[in-house]
Amino acid sequence: MTNLLSIDDLIDSFTIYLEVNKNYSKGTVEVYNHTLVSLANWLKAARNVIYIENVTANDLQLYLGTLRHPNIINNSTSNKKHPKAGDLFEATTRARIISAIKQFFKWAVRQQYLQYDVSQYIENPKLGVRLPKSLSLQDAMKFEQAAAQRKSKERDYLITTMFLLLGLRVSELVNIDLLHFNNDEGTLTIIGKGNKERRLVITPKIIRALDNYRPIRYDILKKRNKVDESALFISEKRGQRLTRRSIELIIEEIAKEADVRANNNKVTPHKLRHTCATVLYNDGEGADLLAIAELLGHSDPKTTTIYTKINTEKMRKIVSSNPLEST
Repeated sequence: MTNLLSIDDLIDSFTIYLEVNKNYSKGTVEVYNHTLVSLANWLKAARNVIYIENVTANDLQLYLGTLRHPNIINNSTSNKKHPKAGDLFEATTRARIISAIKQFFKWAVRQQYLQYDVSQYIENPKLGVRLPKSLSLQDAMKFEQAAAQRKSKERDYLITTMFLLLGLRVSELVNIDLLHFNNDEGTLTIIGKGNKERRLVITPKIIRALDNYRPIRYDILKKRNKVDESALFISEKRGQRLTRRSIELIIEEIAKEADVRANNNKVTPHKLRHTCATVLYNDGEGADLLAIAELLGHSDPKTTTIYTKINTEKMRKIVSSNPLEST
């Protein structure tokens, strides 16, 4: 065993491990770090525990019981009561937190900062099958039409088509550089999770949208004296690479202008990714699960089986609509 280090010190080392060894994205690393810092702060304040070897399974179980919605909505200036005040976080949220804690403890054992992993006794919450929230085919078409009418229509339409036709993650889209396109082959190289590359075929529709956007992009960069900028998607004001948040806001604005929602939920880049997969599976020709998994960059094809649930629900509605059902 090495000399004792505080949990705070180990979190710093674990964060570097996630960045350097696991190649996790910046956003994922920040989520892990925030989760573990919250745990460390609670252990220190509520249980007077500073070192990982003093943490018990009971400590972890008690901490999980504190994961509840606050009484007041965060960042609320009117002290508005949270609709789920005092309720436990949703099972999916608790599962993500437990996963981060378990990975941290397993790492500590491997690094010999800890002899025994007490986190193994913590059970994961039972997760119900949740259907991915997505736009209908008709609403996806309305969304595209709205994007094509915006002030920055060339850029925003290309963003929209790449989400809907390629099923990209927002982190993948913002990291695209112009040189990632191979015009001769008609392909696009995407840098996915864990810096894994995958090569996607771009469609004639995407190529047309890209050709329309290129001169607009060049004019912006020329005005800003930044013609060497490598990013595909740039801001009009500064000529800099768009951020994840910028993309999210653009998608929200387009959805509002198109007056569409994803299963009565706010439209986000991830829901456009789901839309791509569900439209392909339900309405595309010859799009089997393995092909969709490869397109989306799923490391485990089993992840893609969630889209088969859409078809089941579709069938359920059809069968239930039979007039004989109500006789």
